[in-house]
Amino acid sequence: MPVWQTAWELLSDIRLRDIIDIALVAVLLYYLLRLLRRTRAIALVNGLIVILLVFLLSSVLLPTLYWLLKYLLAGGVLALVVIFQPELRMGLARLGRGGVLSGALGRIGVQRRQSVINDVVEAAYRISADGYGALIVIEREDGLMDIIRTGKVINARVSVDLLRTIFYPKAALHDGAVVIREDQIVAAGCALPHSESPSLSATTGMRHRAALGLAERTDAVCVVVSEETAAVSLAVDGTISPRVQRPQLTERLMELLEAQEHEPGFFFWRK
Repeated sequence: MPVWQTAWELLSDIRLRDIIDIALVAVLLYYLLRLLRRTRAIALVNGLIVILLVFLLSSVLLPTLYWLLKYLLAGGVLALVVIFQPELRMGLARLGRGGVLSGALGRIGVQRRQSVINDVVEAAYRISADGYGALIVIEREDGLMDIIRTGKVINARVSVDLLRTIFYPKAALHDGAVVIREDQIVAAGCALPHSESPSLSATTGMRHRAALGLAERTDAVCVVVSEETAAVSLAVDGTISPRVQRPQLTERLMELLEAQEHEPGFFFWRK
């Protein structure tokens, strides 16, 4: 029988329900991997893939190892729920709030967005020159109400002078983070979750750990000014870029915040 005829027979057995089923599974896997990509859980996923490959190989060649792995993996589902508890909680939260209800800087217009970015960059480097630290969080699609509730409500227009005043060492709110939504400083003195990444150096400062911790859990953009080194860093998507220069920071913020304007979403679906 010709190959094309065999292929045609296989395709003819596929129903519309099967196509929808496969497409939904593919979409769910894609967003699961996309969610895990920005967290420390991706290393655990890689380990699980290795274990599954060994399990499949042992089922053919190594019966004793296969028997042992079969019983070990039986209780592995519960262990996975415990291990991935933070990631599962974040994923369910993102599914519930989606991208429609959150405030995104990409929705306020080009000129206002550019003004906010310029003010953030200018404030970061002025604070760096003044010799004190800062932690500025820009909300994107993931809502940050849990973070905002830990600080003091400001609800003031973003400006260089206001940011410098908030992070002045003798100011009451200088130790926490500022959260920006659209063109407003929503809150200051906010507490952020610290990163537990084993790749961090022991000398990594608390502001950098906090920025990376939030970037691992949400899609927020965090600008960090080190009080010790005066370096400006950028944390986003579970990674931190140290010692970012002014032109690179401006360009990167424009890329990150302009992208939202073209990514409307329905629940967790985004184009």
